Amino acid sequence: MKRKLHVLLCEDDEMDADLVIRQLEKENFEIEWERVDNADALSDALTQRTWDIILSDFNIPGFGGAQALAIVKKSGFDIPFILISGTIGEERAVQMMKKGASDYLMKGNLQRLGEAVKRELEEVGIRKAKQEAESIIRANEEKYRAVIDNSLYAIFLAPPAGCIQESNAAATAMFGYSREEFTQLDRHTLFDTTDETVQAKIIERDEKGKVKGEFTGIRKNGERFPCEIASVLFHDIHGKQIGCSMIADISARRNAEQQLRNTLDEMQQLSQHLKDAREDERKFIAREIHDEIGQLATAIQLQLYMLKLKSADLSEPCLEKINRSMELSDMMISSVRRIATSIRPIALDERNLNDALQWQCEQMQENHQINCLFTKDFDDSKLTPEAKTEFFRICQESMTNVLRHAQASQVEVSIKEQGENIHLLIRDNGKGFDTNRKTTHLGLIGLRERAHSLKGELNLTTGLGLGTMIEVIVPNRWK
Repeated sequence: MKRKLHVLLCEDDEMDADLVIRQLEKENFEIEWERVDNADALSDALTQRTWDIILSDFNIPGFGGAQALAIVKKSGFDIPFILISGTIGEERAVQMMKKGASDYLMKGNLQRLGEAVKRELEEVGIRKAKQEAESIIRANEEKYRAVIDNSLYAIFLAPPAGCIQESNAAATAMFGYSREEFTQLDRHTLFDTTDETVQAKIIERDEKGKVKGEFTGIRKNGERFPCEIASVLFHDIHGKQIGCSMIADISARRNAEQQLRNTLDEMQQLSQHLKDAREDERKFIAREIHDEIGQLATAIQLQLYMLKLKSADLSEPCLEKINRSMELSDMMISSVRRIATSIRPIALDERNLNDALQWQCEQMQENHQINCLFTKDFDDSKLTPEAKTEFFRICQESMTNVLRHAQASQVEVSIKEQGENIHLLIRDNGKGFDTNRKTTHLGLIGLRERAHSLKGELNLTTGLGLGTMIEVIVPNRWK
């Protein structure tokens, strides 16, 4: 298939022009051409259409190759310009080449014309491809620079063990150095690399090609600040390894986290204060019920007994009423003791946690006909009163949840010392529940709060039809 070729001929001799065109047609070109023989005609032709190549005679009356070349160069078009002449000398031809001519041929030797034209067309194609590539690169660089400069994060480009090559405006704002100053700095100036954790992160990036972590940044004025860094390694177009790091100043986040921790601490202190106040009130109420009301009930029972002894002549109905009153006083004394103990077990204050847990299990079995097994492998004799109360309340509230929701027939409670921790386990064979249901488990929240007050954790295992197991693990430092 013939290749189309648009040729502009600067030639005053029509016969010479025909010879040139026929020679090109022999080279399998489909020629579209125009001949001009003066400066104005050349200028007009350049603006009227696009030309692939210009072939010009050197000697044209009133015109010439030198003037034609000057007009083409002034136009700014990238068109190959080949001189064809029968009289040009080598010295003058070299001068024309220096001024921008692509090649020169003698009219008596046109066999080389096709090869010269093909070569120049190929070079034009190469130049255009290069220009397009450079244009794309420039556009990409502008986009890249726009993204980098408008980023809210500080960005650095640097070889793994060298100075910073590129930085952005956010980096200047964050660290206080100018872009020129950054090019003289490495990571040891900008970050505290003496930290073993930081060293480990650097090694991780070198091995895996990417890393994310928290570092300590160092500003130009010496101020240190917490920052989060995401860094990756890649190879540039020359095959050199480059590191790209994005840095966020997390000072505000750290401050907010500290404020949140302070608020949580205050809330925990308040919660603990409320729990202590509640326990104190329970102690007081239980003691008042046991001591005051219990003593009054005992006194009433004693008076009835004395009345019975001294009233031998009383009628049978009166004696029956006295006996009935004594029975009621016995029931009253039992109720007073039961209520006082349910508010706060005497064993919790007078003996130990194990006895209180044992009593709780006995109460569940006696009052609710649920088989309750208690096992212990733990010496709680030196446990603090506060810790005793928290463990007991966790067990008590868990068993209350069993009664309310589980529909269980058996409960197991165990407490043991395992390594550096105390383990309290409450397990039932009830219906369990779906932990993914969007309901508010206030009971569980309260249990977790009690576990956290002991610096421990609460683990829940359950499922529909699988029963429920609550395990509380607390550091053994409450003795």
